[in-house]
Amino acid sequence: MNYKANMHPKVSKAEIEVFKALSIAGLTSGMVTQKPIILKTTIPDFCWIEKRKIVYLDGNPVHCNDKQIERDQGIDELLEAQGWDVLRIPYDPPLTEKGLQEIIEAIKSFLNIDEEEKTK
Repeated sequence: MNYKANMHPKVSKAEIEVFKALSIAGLTSGMVTQKPIILKTTIPDFCWIEKRKIVYLDGNPVHCNDKQIERDQGIDELLEAQGWDVLRIPYDPPLTEKGLQEIIEAIKSFLNIDEEEKTK
């Protein structure tokens, strides 16, 4: 099997916009992007290794068909079995400013940022 055929072809415009917003929000500490995790061959869009948290931005044109949904669920199950928390964020491209803000809020919540800030 040619695993590269299943690899992320390129960074999407939405991923770049979310990365910029995460940077501005101060959420990139300890985060890596496009880190290959070998299971069924997956490359999360955003990964916080120390927190064991992974975020995928799932553009609806690609991730809405049954075959892709089944593949994504299989990847999530394998990651969760290895102790990762997985968040999938569906969106319709192009990403709007409102959509970007909703994604950042979802990631903040997923990372428990508000809770951590209160305990500092």
